[in-house]
Amino acid sequence: MLTNNDNRLRHNFAIWVMGKRPGFFKPQRYMYRCLRCKWTFMVNDDHRGDLRVARDDGIEVSAEEAQRRLSTFESGPCPGYQAAIAEPAVQAPVARVIPLRKPMSAARAS
Repeated sequence: MLTNNDNRLRHNFAIWVMGKRPGFFKPQRYMYRCLRCKWTFMVNDDHRGDLRVARDDGIEVSAEEAQRRLSTFESGPCPGYQAAIAEPAVQAPVARVIPLRKPMSAARAS
């Protein structure tokens, strides 16, 4: 998993080419969707270098929520697995293993 120097998990993006808008000198548009948290970002949507937050259901994202999501675009943290990183993994006790085969030394002796 990609983490930065603060041990914060970064987004894991799938990138779609969205095509160009009609007109001369329009930039290629891209949709970045994080596979963990399902947040969607549109790059070069209206102008070259534009970055905006999008939602699947078509509802507008509030300005505060959009600013919070945009601040995580480049280097994280991705909210998808932050709880898993924050809590250390608990080691499960080792169960006794019952072998299905006889040990090799016992098999050779018979």
